Amino acid sequence: MSVSQNPLISDREAAFLLYEMLDAPGLCHLPEFAEHSRQTFDLYLSSARRLAREVLYPAYRPMDEEPPRFARGGVTTHPAMRAIWPRMVELGMLSATRPTAVGGQALPLTVGVLAHGYLMAANLSACGFAGLTTGAGHLIEAFGDDHLKREMMTRLYAGEWTGTMALTEPQAGSSLADVATRATPRADGTYSVRGSKIFISGGDHDSRKTSCT
Repeated sequence: MSVSQNPLISDREAAFLLYEMLDAPGLCHLPEFAEHSRQTFDLYLSSARRLAREVLYPAYRPMDEEPPRFARGGVTTHPAMRAIWPRMVELGMLSATRPTAVGGQALPLTVGVLAHGYLMAANLSACGFAGLTTGAGHLIEAFGDDHLKREMMTRLYAGEWTGTMALTEPQAGSSLADVATRATPRADGTYSVRGSKIFISGGDHDSRKTSCT
């Protein structure tokens, strides 16, 4: 399908929002983004829209028609995910907006969100794996100790592992005040998790090893 047949998001409107309404290049005057410019923003945007239009969008219908299957204690995703995942990682979808100190590109979130809008418009199911992974990595980046950052955050941001959302419990629904699952530390540094979840997003699948957060 050609770009003209598959616009997903209007490039003209995206440019208007980013450069006229939000003045994203103005962020480059801040020390955190001094290494960037409109040129690097355009490069990331063009890479994101190309991946969205050429890779993610063509896989949308096949993935929708053949959803993940749970069997023999594991989840099998659509074969397309094994090709899509490394492309999203290569783009920097997991860590582009994170600081260089943790392996990111220090890209302004304003630019990252708009770029990822193309990807989500093309194939939200595929992007869900990336969103959960970035969320788990950022949580450890903000609150984890050095061991967790070294052993888990780096693997999440590198795409070696993916994040999981295990939230809803039978007795609690989505009321976080009523959840009963607990993690108890063990002597060897691992945790024993006790509880019950009824919906687990991105759990124990075959695209990548999964880190549950």
